[in-house]
Amino acid sequence: MSRSRLFQPFTVRNRRTVALILLMFALYSTLSVALSIRATGRSRHRAVVVQVAARQRTLAERYVTDVLLARDGMPSDPASTASLLSESADVLINGGEAPAVDGDDDETDLPPADGAVVRLQLRQAQLLVHDLIDTGNAVLAKESVDSLPERASEDITTDDPVQRLRILSAMTSNVSLNVARTIAVTTDENIAALIRLQMVLGAVGVLAALLLGWALIAAIRRQTAHFRSLVTASTDLVLVFDNNGCRYASQSVTSMVGKSEADLRGRAFAQFVHDNDQTMVQLACLRGQPREFIFRMRNRLGEWRDLEGHLTDLREDRQVRGVVLNARDITERVKLEEELTRHAFHDGLTGLANRALFRDRLDQALARSTRASSPFAVLLVDLDSFKEVNDSLGHDAGDRLLQEVARRFAGAIRVSDTLARLGGDEFVLLLDDGREADAEAAARRLLASLAEPVSVAGRDLTLGASIGIALHAGGPGDSEDLLRHADVAMYAAKEAGGGQSQVFRDAMGRELGEMLGLQHELRQGLQRGEFVVHYQPAIAIDTRAVIGVEALVRWQSPTRGLVPPDRFIPVAEASGLIHGLGEFVLQTACMQASQWGADGLLPENFVTWVNVSGKQLSAGHFSAIVRRALHAAQLDPSRLGLEVTETAIVTEGPSGERARDELKEIHDLGVLVALDDFGTGFSSLGQLRRFPIDVIKVDRSFIQGAEHDAKDAAITANVASLAHALGLVAVAEGIETERQLTLAHEFGCDVAQGYLFARPAPAHEVSALLAEALTVADTRPTS
Repeated sequence: MSRSRLFQPFTVRNRRTVALILLMFALYSTLSVALSIRATGRSRHRAVVVQVAARQRTLAERYVTDVLLARDGMPSDPASTASLLSESADVLINGGEAPAVDGDDDETDLPPADGAVVRLQLRQAQLLVHDLIDTGNAVLAKESVDSLPERASEDITTDDPVQRLRILSAMTSNVSLNVARTIAVTTDENIAALIRLQMVLGAVGVLAALLLGWALIAAIRRQTAHFRSLVTASTDLVLVFDNNGCRYASQSVTSMVGKSEADLRGRAFAQFVHDNDQTMVQLACLRGQPREFIFRMRNRLGEWRDLEGHLTDLREDRQVRGVVLNARDITERVKLEEELTRHAFHDGLTGLANRALFRDRLDQALARSTRASSPFAVLLVDLDSFKEVNDSLGHDAGDRLLQEVARRFAGAIRVSDTLARLGGDEFVLLLDDGREADAEAAARRLLASLAEPVSVAGRDLTLGASIGIALHAGGPGDSEDLLRHADVAMYAAKEAGGGQSQVFRDAMGRELGEMLGLQHELRQGLQRGEFVVHYQPAIAIDTRAVIGVEALVRWQSPTRGLVPPDRFIPVAEASGLIHGLGEFVLQTACMQASQWGADGLLPENFVTWVNVSGKQLSAGHFSAIVRRALHAAQLDPSRLGLEVTETAIVTEGPSGERARDELKEIHDLGVLVALDDFGTGFSSLGQLRRFPIDVIKVDRSFIQGAEHDAKDAAITANVASLAHALGLVAVAEGIETERQLTLAHEFGCDVAQGYLFARPAPAHEVSALLAEALTVADTRPTS
């Protein structure tokens, strides 16, 4: 291997030749000195101009950084950097005092730019600076950049404001560097012309030539010193390579790696480059291509830094004979980009993939399956009873629980699988190359990972999960369909009791479609006024007098006909439509009761009963809704009664507490409360005495079973006795025969309700019934 010639770009060479030339042209020393002073005077400030022009590159990149930091809410001052950019661009053309830049240089006086090419390039840089600042302002204001003018005819095609900002910064940097190169070339030409002039005028005289020679050497040294300062003070890394490796390394390189230039020459430089990047860097520096690339280099602290390299192929330049590598440290920028990417595609709470990344992986799996007919599965996981944890322990505890669940799930899957959090307590798993048996095994592992209690907020919690599995056998498919199928199967698992997995079947899809269709029609029915309220009388068993009615909602669907309540009420509760529907029934019943009162049809102590869902009570503010309905109808609270089921008020946790508080507040208004379907729920006698109730309604199953079953008869009799012991009224539901009425009377029930007396009927039919009852009462002989 031949020894590479040392590269010393700042060494002053050919001193003897210069001295000989000066002696030969001594006779013309006076003219020579005058001309040299004129020539050096013209180039005196060019190095300063180059420094300020090159500084524009640093300011442009700093402005981009300040804009991005300010956009993300971090402390920065893009306006100040923009002002420096604009002022420097104006001074470079027109002359004047260049503004000082913190950490760079002080204020500098510059002459006006001369030379058509230089002024044209500086004018181009000035226009680019204005476009760059306009784009930065648009990024900060989050405005579109489509309408921004392109003063420098940049012809930028991207609509992305940040990308446009970076492109304009790069173009500003390139034009600034071109200005520096042009000035440098001009300076070199002036110096060459001056040397030729000295050769021609060397006969002026030895003394004059010597003086001119010293002046020339001094000018060259000053000019060289300026350029040396630019290179040595720059933070950019500058290296020169030839076939034998590194020939030159700037001071910034030696400072970074903590080695001398001699330690970096030849092949030694490669030891500071990351193993995975060495081949790329060596080939690039050998061939001069690609012009730009990113590689990693170890600094003196042993840290790997990301560098952006720019190659200039000067192998044909006889003064260089090599490839010049300029590199800049972009580690912070790379870290920021990685952080932004992580936030864009990962869940901030659990660190798992988020919905966007999961959809991308799912689309990739479908593409692979289309090409190779490979099967895979999607598992949708929803935690059971997670809402209760949030309600009882708070959202911070819920977040910690989700983090622990994510950690356990991640430990129960394969590396090749994708686990993501879709939001809330929903997780999803993409099982590559998974068939039904594999998917069910993965579901069992996920459920098993939740078997051990989780310690949160000083409590040990045991969670279950419902898992829906959607299988893709191979070939084309649709990601939306797979997620929808997994969602349907997950709800099927919940309906089956939770804590298990279900594989999607076509029948599940039909059931879901029916439910969604019913929900949609239910919503439209509320908007179109398709619901009406019917009323079923309640009869005092002793006197057979009508003492109240129960308001019952009916839906007359234009497509389904008369839909029974047991078909649409569960859908209304599941979809949240029960709130609007329940408020409609309450308002209608109060208005109707008020109208009956105004018509003189209501006997004393007549009560209109309205059924209330547990969801209405637990949602809160239901007492305010009752107040508004009573006020709007001008109805006395004692004329209204609310029927609630046991499960609505015995539920534990915050929702149950809210329901009981709402019920107590309503009862304090004077509204009566009935406990419906008593005996079929979970309330104990100890709980019963705490509830604000006035009436106990015995479930129809006990009344109708009492004719043939001694146990049902005993339960009915005991419930009636319990009601009387607590000072409550006992109501027998579902009376359909005289025998059932007789038994209800014998068991001690006070009020009866059922088809034996009347079926639920529209308000006008009940009005006629009330009027007839009043007529019978008026004609009844007095004692």
